[in-house]
Amino acid sequence: MTIWERVSPKSSLGRRVKSRVEPKLPGQEEELRAELREVSSLSEAWKTYPDVFSKLDNVLVTLKDPFHAIILLKEERALTAPEIFVLAHLAFSVGRVRSVMAESKVKWPPRTVPPSLDPVEQRLLPGFAGQPVFYIADSYSPELSRVRTERKAKEKLWRDEMTKEAGEVERLLGRRPGIREEIAIRKTNIQAVEQARLMPELGEVRETLTHVHFRLKATREALRLEREISRLRQKETHLEGEVLAFLSADLRAWKDQLEKAAWALGELDYLLRKAELAVRWDAREPVINNETGPLVLEGAFHPGVREEVEGRGGKYQPLSLTIDSPVSVVTGPNMGGKTASLATVGLCVSLAQWGFLPPCSGLEFSLYDYVYFQPETPGKPGLSSFASEVVALKELLTRIEDRGLILLDEVGRGTNPSQGLALYAAVLDYLRKRAGDRSTVLASTHYHGLASHLDVPHWQVAGLSPGDGDLEESDAANGGKDIDWLYRHMDYRLVKVGPDTPVPQDALMVAKVLGLHGEIIRRAEEFVAGAGRCEFRRDEPC
Repeated sequence: MTIWERVSPKSSLGRRVKSRVEPKLPGQEEELRAELREVSSLSEAWKTYPDVFSKLDNVLVTLKDPFHAIILLKEERALTAPEIFVLAHLAFSVGRVRSVMAESKVKWPPRTVPPSLDPVEQRLLPGFAGQPVFYIADSYSPELSRVRTERKAKEKLWRDEMTKEAGEVERLLGRRPGIREEIAIRKTNIQAVEQARLMPELGEVRETLTHVHFRLKATREALRLEREISRLRQKETHLEGEVLAFLSADLRAWKDQLEKAAWALGELDYLLRKAELAVRWDAREPVINNETGPLVLEGAFHPGVREEVEGRGGKYQPLSLTIDSPVSVVTGPNMGGKTASLATVGLCVSLAQWGFLPPCSGLEFSLYDYVYFQPETPGKPGLSSFASEVVALKELLTRIEDRGLILLDEVGRGTNPSQGLALYAAVLDYLRKRAGDRSTVLASTHYHGLASHLDVPHWQVAGLSPGDGDLEESDAANGGKDIDWLYRHMDYRLVKVGPDTPVPQDALMVAKVLGLHGEIIRRAEEFVAGAGRCEFRRDEPC
């Protein structure tokens, strides 16, 4: 589940708001600060008054979407009873929300406070108690009340007439039929079947292989009453339509307030979801610079990665770094967390620009026009992984004039190492020269000499840090240690290093602790010490 999917409003109104939000871009710094202050304030209030937010959620989860009914009001069309019920429920919910807000000590953003709909509630739900149930009450129309009373009286007379007839059948046949039910007589009971066929009170309705079925026949008086009841029901339906029409006319005067209330509840729902995540992540309000400046993260984490690490019993290591150069390079072994680090940087910045408190103890940055991150090149029909990578880079370069956070993950890994490295260096050099200080580029690679060749800051995954006893233990027979051993001893922190920092040999250590044959490990170490060194490590030109 993505982080965006975790933002799950309780109501369709909140989901409507979520579908309309957009990130804040350069030039909207003050708007974003105000939005983040709202989230920060509510997240702190949530910690202090959790019961208040629980009560609000209990209301929000029951909300029904009123926008179809509101559109009908704008079109001056009459509403049906279910549509009026939706608006009645909205008015009822607004009353509950306003009551909770008024009783709390929380400062609510004005856009989340719905306008009062008390007159609507009183009009549609007169004298109700408990959960709202709308029906066309007699009080709406004296004529409707009279017709309903008359219909109910006729229905009682009809039931009395049919009950009397059922009693006569029971006296003669020994069985009492229900007023609207069939009685079944076995064919083998020939006398009873014939007797039933001769009774004027019964009518034969069907015959099966084993039974003959009969039903009470309406008497002349019952038929007359049925006609009267039918006429009264038609009249009742007509009068109910009139009531719905004048109620709809009354509600048209409230259509704007109803719409404002619906959007306010949606805004409240969506804002509470942002505050809820902030509480869950113990997130902090970021510092947003108006001018281009460094990108600083303290104690940052990716919620999905942290959950996966802690789920297997590991200890998650938060990310802290300061990027104060247009281009910076990150190196480290496979399984060293380079991709996760890039994802964490991109996630924190993106969430902040979308109005969320990012999952970190500190974030300082300037707004970007876009965030580019492509950890894995998606396959495209007819293209190799390298060709797909080149196509993606071309698309990226179309935005070279915009301010972007560009996160590149091992560009060129889909082709031969020397040319892939040359291409990567050329891409970074191009971005540094053309994008200038507008953009921030963070590029991961296996090539240790790339940063020194470009003369850019170099961040290195701290890597494996087992003690001597751990390494001796890893030499045990039958395959050394398992993946969990690597997880426990891998230090995922990013450390800023200089050009003279020796190349880590984590790959050989990984192979060793996983039990690869010792002769192969020794031979690899000889290659590293001899002519097998990477040309870039000697700072030779591309």
